[in-house]
Amino acid sequence: MKIAEGDWLSFYRGETTFTATQDKVVYTDMVKGTPLRMDQTITLIENSINWKIDLETTMEFPVLIGDLGIPFPWQTPGGATSQDIFEKGFVKHHYISGDGSFIFFAKPSGEPPFLLVTTGANTHFEYFNNQDTYTAYIHSGRTAEIDTSGTWRQPHTTRLLQPSGEEGSSLSYSFNIEWADSYDDLRQKLYERGLFDIRVVPGMSLPSDLTAKFSLHTQNIIDSIVPEFRERTTLKNLGEPKPGHHIYEVDFDRLGENMLTIYYNGGRKSYLEFFSTEPLETLYKKRSSFLVNSQQHRVPGKWYDGLFSIYDMKNAVLRGPDNTDGYDYWWGYVLASDDPALCKAPYVAAKNVWYPDGDEIEAVEYYLEKFVWGGLQRTDKETPYPYGIYGTPNWMVNRDPVLRAGVKNQNLDKMNIWRSYDYPHIIMLYFHMYQVASYYPDMVKYLDADGYLERAWQTARAYFIYPYEILPWYDTYKWGCYNEVVIEELITALEEKGRNEEAAWLRNEYEKKVKYFIYDDHYPFRSEYAIDRTAFESSYAFARYGTETSMQPDTNLWYDVKLTKWWSHPSVNRSDAREFMDRQHLAGLAVRGWLETKYFLLGSDFTTSSDRHCLSYMAKMGGWSILDYGLRYATEPFDWLQLGYASYLSSWALMNTGTGESDYGFWWPGKENDGAMGWAFMSAKSGPAWIRKDVDRGAWFYDGEADLGLGAAFRMAATVLADDPLFGWTAYGGTLVKGNRRMEVIPRDGVRSRFWIVDSSGSTGIELNRDGFMKEMPVSWSERTGTIEFIIENRTGDTHTTRVTISSSQRWEILRDGNKVGEYNPGDSFTELQISGKSNSITLKRKR
Repeated sequence: MKIAEGDWLSFYRGETTFTATQDKVVYTDMVKGTPLRMDQTITLIENSINWKIDLETTMEFPVLIGDLGIPFPWQTPGGATSQDIFEKGFVKHHYISGDGSFIFFAKPSGEPPFLLVTTGANTHFEYFNNQDTYTAYIHSGRTAEIDTSGTWRQPHTTRLLQPSGEEGSSLSYSFNIEWADSYDDLRQKLYERGLFDIRVVPGMSLPSDLTAKFSLHTQNIIDSIVPEFRERTTLKNLGEPKPGHHIYEVDFDRLGENMLTIYYNGGRKSYLEFFSTEPLETLYKKRSSFLVNSQQHRVPGKWYDGLFSIYDMKNAVLRGPDNTDGYDYWWGYVLASDDPALCKAPYVAAKNVWYPDGDEIEAVEYYLEKFVWGGLQRTDKETPYPYGIYGTPNWMVNRDPVLRAGVKNQNLDKMNIWRSYDYPHIIMLYFHMYQVASYYPDMVKYLDADGYLERAWQTARAYFIYPYEILPWYDTYKWGCYNEVVIEELITALEEKGRNEEAAWLRNEYEKKVKYFIYDDHYPFRSEYAIDRTAFESSYAFARYGTETSMQPDTNLWYDVKLTKWWSHPSVNRSDAREFMDRQHLAGLAVRGWLETKYFLLGSDFTTSSDRHCLSYMAKMGGWSILDYGLRYATEPFDWLQLGYASYLSSWALMNTGTGESDYGFWWPGKENDGAMGWAFMSAKSGPAWIRKDVDRGAWFYDGEADLGLGAAFRMAATVLADDPLFGWTAYGGTLVKGNRRMEVIPRDGVRSRFWIVDSSGSTGIELNRDGFMKEMPVSWSERTGTIEFIIENRTGDTHTTRVTISSSQRWEILRDGNKVGEYNPGDSFTELQISGKSNSITLKRKR
């Protein structure tokens, strides 16, 4: 606080008094001779607590309130057992958005109840920091004067109190604290407390060729919604289809951050923060091109020749072992190994499955020949441990005992090929190159399809053997590792190639892990950390596998060397896997933004709080589990379509791309950065990121692990036509045109290989294994005639076979260019279609 032109002073709280009755407690801070009095009244009202703060001047001069912050200390997850970690601590969700702000706490298990804090009358939050205890600010004007770093999107305010006895000499703020029994109950309580229950489709990181709809479920009178860039924003009021649900449609013509300010009740306001990106297909292609042209070291004679390394947007420079920016010794892993470096080539390979490009395929093969084989990865001739993957800080150090002893002081007697997480990156890389070589054999030179499949298989075999044998701290069967879901496709490929013995071995190892997650640990949602959102891609994949696959009971399936026990499963049922699916889904929601409608929170992942680190690779990887769950299994799918698709779109906001008009990027402009990527998002005004860099609000200026999430994007990219109970027929990842007899959707999801129809009767999905739906041509659906029509775009122009996989509870007849070529019955795997020319027309007719 401040008086006249004096210094900023803290409020004196040296003599707090306390009174209590049966349902009320009052704390008073007031000593004669101090200029300000504060009363805090805590009242039990039915099933909630009301916390009222009254401030009043006591002397003859005005008092300026510079900062008024509310600290929220809470018990973060921790403890000796998984029950302690997942049941006795909390993760925090916050929505700092003016008068519409709220905070809630969830157990890491995701099980209700949830503790909700809402702002009361004339109370708002405008800012937060977490330097010590997380603090949400009602006023933050003084803090804004002191901390000029970074940027902030909401006004920093102060409040002037007049001298004692005069009008304006006092003010009151209040909060309500209560339990909620479900996410629906949280939404209902936001509505009842006079705030906003907000839904957005398809998400808040919005490609420029898509439009969004949002619903404001509220009792408030909405005066206006004002775009930040009025001339570049189209906003339409679509009315109130359900009482209290106000629906709007918006699209943005300006790339980057776009805010909508909601004015309501004659003076109150809240905010919606969107981010406009280039079209998704542009983003997919730009990122792959940037990795190849700006992030690969071509330095013959150097040990890291061929390496894809991290890019520094801030300084527009490719970092590497000879240009480290402080990533030295053990921290050198950021540049040349581990997740930050190993995730990049798999993304390029995955992109080229769908959009083949000769230069990009050559770059991946150069990386494999020069950097991976015989360097990062031991060859088939190197014993012991052929096909092993070297870990941190890089393969060159790990192959030299003296250099290795200079960066690590333990386990020097063991070969450093034990980090489980490194293996799935390379498995994914080889498997996608197997697909590339299978589909486009003339475009590969290093290995043929059989060679890539052999490498994928041998790397997967090493994954299940070496880490647990060498350093059992890496619990390969107990920890979810990103990208290991690709092993399921690898097993199928081995079976199709007649390599049944290898497929059976790999399936047995994979099922050890599936069974452990379903049966042997109630909370298998960990990784290298006690609670880690990394688990939720694998946990869902295992649940889905167990739901769809008849696994057999077993005795002494595998021996746990740490616990010195055998794991056995005398009873194995698909229903157990389905129950686990729901349980892991709840736990995944606990560390994901769902009610928090900002582009960097909705669909975003975090660990215990989203204060600094959000929008990581798990936004998409874990988001895939939510979207797929909604498409295939949920009895009430529409919430999970909303959240899953928002997750798919969310982290594209980290990409630094644009047009000449926008100077090629929002975060770090300049053509040289067009296609670069942020590692994660700093949601605070500024702060230290765990990568040992101070980062301002926004995308981190290094890319690091971000390509992990982009690689997973190919597994979830889809256009979804859904009959949402609130928004009506909605196209996620596409543009919808509704006619009298049919609906037409132009797919714009970036890959154009999957299309789903979801309504109250169920879902039908169509998936291609290559090629795609014709660009800017509609997929049409007629409920009246029961037909789905689309055109397959031949992306190579040759004659080849494309697989069409249908997921449906109904029977379908399949026609190509008007001629019947097959039928689908529930449970069938796929249909192979011969594709030739530029395109082929496909019709699915529902059979009665």
